[in-house]
Amino acid sequence: MTALCDVMITEMAKGKPLDEALEITRKDVAEELEGLPPIKMHCSNLAADALHDAIKNYRSGIKLEPVIDVQEKICNVPPEIGKIVGVDQFLDKGVYKNYDNLELFKDKRVIIVENGEPSIELSIKLTKYTGLVIFITPLKTVLCNSKLKSELRSSDVKILTQSEIIKILGDNTVERIKIRDLNEGDEYELFVDSVILV
Repeated sequence: MTALCDVMITEMAKGKPLDEALEITRKDVAEELEGLPPIKMHCSNLAADALHDAIKNYRSGIKLEPVIDVQEKICNVPPEIGKIVGVDQFLDKGVYKNYDNLELFKDKRVIIVENGEPSIELSIKLTKYTGLVIFITPLKTVLCNSKLKSELRSSDVKILTQSEIIKILGDNTVERIKIRDLNEGDEYELFVDSVILV
């Protein structure tokens, strides 16, 4: 949970002037995470305090070396594409890394692998072309700026949290994928036409 709070406060502070970032409170972090249970409230406290300390250290000239990339702390986000069995086999036959022509996905069942805000933006855009867009993330919640989070909520994008694709299946083209539920450890299959790796 602490790593999730770290990522959230990073997203909240991104692009803000230092004085404005200093105004981010513990309560702001908890609200962005859509409320935390009281037992986990210390997470938002630690994240806000760490941001304030980092800004003060920066202003005083103290440079600290990062211990570990925050993304690595959370289930290896984004998952390594190379770990998904079948990517190479179905490249351009249902698995796409190039998605310039969104008409290609018209009326298809599309799943987009989480890779930060660009993958969320793409998911929302795709709803203009197809009624079934699924966004899959290994995280418990989707991390993005408030505006994008609001757009995502009001869109028709289905969200699979705490999940990852482990295998892509089909004969000549993608027909289905095998998904692992990271919370329960269960595996199941889902019928899709396209997998987009942003």
